[in-house]
Amino acid sequence: MRLSGRFVRVFQWIAPVLLPLMVLFGRGVLGAPMGWMTLIGIFAAPFVIIAMYIPPIIVAFDRDAKAGRSTRRGYNIASWVVWGGLLGIMFTLADGGDSPPFGSVLSTWGLNTAVTGALFGAAMFAVVIGWIAALVYAIAGVVVSRAEGRVATGTQTVVPPLSGR
Repeated sequence: MRLSGRFVRVFQWIAPVLLPLMVLFGRGVLGAPMGWMTLIGIFAAPFVIIAMYIPPIIVAFDRDAKAGRSTRRGYNIASWVVWGGLLGIMFTLADGGDSPPFGSVLSTWGLNTAVTGALFGAAMFAVVIGWIAALVYAIAGVVVSRAEGRVATGTQTVVPPLSGR
């Protein structure tokens, strides 16, 4: 997981811009018609980008992770869930505001619209839960790394023995 932590440490700064753009315009590149959802996405994307930058900013204050030039395992898993969920949204986001409604990438490729709708719901749920978990793990990492009496040395943390008791 050490290599994954280093990848997450770098990609967490790229993903908040790259993945929302992929959700917006990747649909068109992969064959789904671009409809009103693109206009709605253009207005929603800045809020998504800001929300996605909150956990990486918090992780920047994690002394242990900074010393190891990596991120914590729980944060890594939560980040991968968010990123995978956003890719899932890209493939399953349908544009229902037009007449007739435009389908998602997967429904354009031949998958049933009801199935892609269920997959979209699962991907959206994964993104929300993953983002909350990333936020919790980021805050917990900062709290643990800044606990009183702990000193980060390289990749390990040394807890001094209790004295005077």
